[in-house]
Amino acid sequence: MMILGFAIMGGLITIIAAFSLVMAIQNGSSKVGVSLLLGLALLGTVISIWKLPYWSHQTATPAAHTAKQSQISSQSGQAFSASSSGVTQADNEKSVQQQLAKALTKLGTVTFDRSSKTYTLTVTNSDLKQTIQALTKKPSLAKQAKWPRFVENFTKTSASLEKSLGKGYSLEVRVGHQSPVLVFKDGYVVKNQFE
Repeated sequence: MMILGFAIMGGLITIIAAFSLVMAIQNGSSKVGVSLLLGLALLGTVISIWKLPYWSHQTATPAAHTAKQSQISSQSGQAFSASSSGVTQADNEKSVQQQLAKALTKLGTVTFDRSSKTYTLTVTNSDLKQTIQALTKKPSLAKQAKWPRFVENFTKTSASLEKSLGKGYSLEVRVGHQSPVLVFKDGYVVKNQFE
């Protein structure tokens, strides 16, 4: 409410300063003081308007935090180091799991099921859980929540898995023991619950 007051006051001062500048130009008097006041008022107004809650990127939907989380997940889009001479595929799988767990540590825990060749991210991050919960109720919020970017980052991660380990490896994103909301295989989206 206070910021709104600053924005209104700044707007009024800007109008008055602009009017004074026009008058100073017409009268041929000094324009330095008025120009300085106009610049400061304009700057203050712009900053106040930008700080208003209406412009805040933390909108009413809990899905807003996904943007931050998708930036975290993009760190995992790097190629994983694997397959040096004398190392077994099982060693490579374990090494990739450790790297994946480190890259996604802020989102949740990573497990690996060797029989199905599936890496699973079980979400523990409260913001991401809240986002998934909101999208489950209203999937139309997906674009606003930057879900497509989030999916794109994990698609890159899946492609990295294929480069490091070969074909046939899946990557799932789930909350608890629920059905996965995302499933990727060999760099492709197999399931996107909110598409």
